[in-house]
Amino acid sequence: MQYLVQSVTLYESYVVLGVLFVNVALFLLVVGLMGKLNKVQKKYQLFMRKENLDLEELLSTNASKMDVLNSQMLQNKTLMENLEHRMNTSLRKISVTRYKAIQNVGSDLSFIVALLDENNTGVVVNGIYSRDGSYTYAKPIVEGQSNYVLSDEEAQTLADAMKKS
Repeated sequence: MQYLVQSVTLYESYVVLGVLFVNVALFLLVVGLMGKLNKVQKKYQLFMRKENLDLEELLSTNASKMDVLNSQMLQNKTLMENLEHRMNTSLRKISVTRYKAIQNVGSDLSFIVALLDENNTGVVVNGIYSRDGSYTYAKPIVEGQSNYVLSDEEAQTLADAMKKS
């Protein structure tokens, strides 16, 4: 019986040592986790930047701001499409040529102005100066072509305007 009591105490001492080893390991694990938790808390506080703001409130605020930004983005997109349409139909290609319409009559007082939009649609204006008076003619242009016969100077001015972008 004495042998049995001795073996039980030896067994108990092994159990106590095992439990002590497990407790020390768990203590070290808790200390390590506390260090990691402190790092996470510091990062959280840095992220939040305000003392009284929590993550849920921050996400809610940012979601509201995103809704406003999306609405503004759609408005800007519509505005840009409108401006792009207006730009394509505005007079952007302009060319001016001065020339002498009638020989031996003054200097280059006659002129031609070509005014075109992005689609080469617009007008060619020809102002002819002579001793008897001054005359102005306009010829419509649709996609780079005119239904009226163009003089050499008008055709050249039109070509110069269409080269511009």
